[in-house]
Amino acid sequence: MDDLSGIKKAAQVPASSIDFGRNFPPPSPLVQRALEDSFVDLGGANIADAIRFPRFMGTARDREAASTWLAQRFDQKPDPERVVLSSGSQNVLAMLMAYFVKPGGTLLVEELTYPAIKPLSRLFGIKLHPVSMDDEGITPTSLERACAEMRDDARALYCMPTLHNPTSATMSDARRAEIAEVARRHDLWLFEDDIYGMLPENSPPPLSVYAPERSWYMLGLSKSLAAQLRVAYVVGPNAHITKDVFWPGVRTTNWMVAPLVAEVASHWLSSGIAYEILRSVRLETSRRRALAASILPCEQISSKASNYHLWIDLPRGWQLSEFVKAALDAGVVVGAGDSFAVNNERGDHKFRIGLGVPSTQDELKRGLAIIASLHDAR
Repeated sequence: MDDLSGIKKAAQVPASSIDFGRNFPPPSPLVQRALEDSFVDLGGANIADAIRFPRFMGTARDREAASTWLAQRFDQKPDPERVVLSSGSQNVLAMLMAYFVKPGGTLLVEELTYPAIKPLSRLFGIKLHPVSMDDEGITPTSLERACAEMRDDARALYCMPTLHNPTSATMSDARRAEIAEVARRHDLWLFEDDIYGMLPENSPPPLSVYAPERSWYMLGLSKSLAAQLRVAYVVGPNAHITKDVFWPGVRTTNWMVAPLVAEVASHWLSSGIAYEILRSVRLETSRRRALAASILPCEQISSKASNYHLWIDLPRGWQLSEFVKAALDAGVVVGAGDSFAVNNERGDHKFRIGLGVPSTQDELKRGLAIIASLHDAR
């Protein structure tokens, strides 16, 4: 699993297993060249001086490159002074939860959510309250009801409006506007995780666009370009509050991105290679989805989606733990659906497959064939 709760489980997984449990982009042949070229290109400058000191929230060049990249989602460049670099979305969430929700407070989340939220909330003594979902994600009515139930305890909403993990739900423009209005009415901060937002060629603008005064937008590179590049960007409501929230933390923790990684990321974004890698990831994702649809029961695999994770019904006659173990015994790791659920049983009859980790299509085929055989076993 690509989350904190999966570390112990991952240690028990045989090295020879085909990994569908984690969720990373499929390999791109351009990544190796991009890494090699980066050090050649950067060698023209004094790279040792460039990475000599901590980047804290990012240099002006880092934030400018990030702002230009983020314009693909916002349709215009966010003010670079609102942009902060981090070493990953989990670190951004840790800072936001500690600053806005605080111990004893309540964070509203989708009833199926990114599993790392659960250990993070325990770390800070924060309560999680699930918000019901439909095919587009959380509904305005359920969010309104959750706010009424929690009253003053609910301080923020964490959600993934585009290609939600694990369901792949994407909110319409109208839904985003409604959710933003509910958040405004109840004075909720919005923590928007757009980690998969770059994968579709066309998708609605971020939820943050509809309530910019209360939104914290997060976009990482590890799920759209390459797992090797663990950099995430956060866009705050304005430059002043962004500095207030992040400046103390970057000076007292190891929260900031490593200077060498930041230098490579900014080079990829400013040189244009990031756009080429993104196109190749989109193409390979489409190929892998088509392959999955040809092998698995395809009624659950949308031909229109553009992400590399699948949320699949448990085959009839199986219990979840039994199926996960049977898959592992057969040489395949899958994500158990209950690891995504928050105080509910929505994941008890589901499992997630990540199509990106297998290094070749042959490996992917073998793994999918094993899953298909388990479907037919009862």
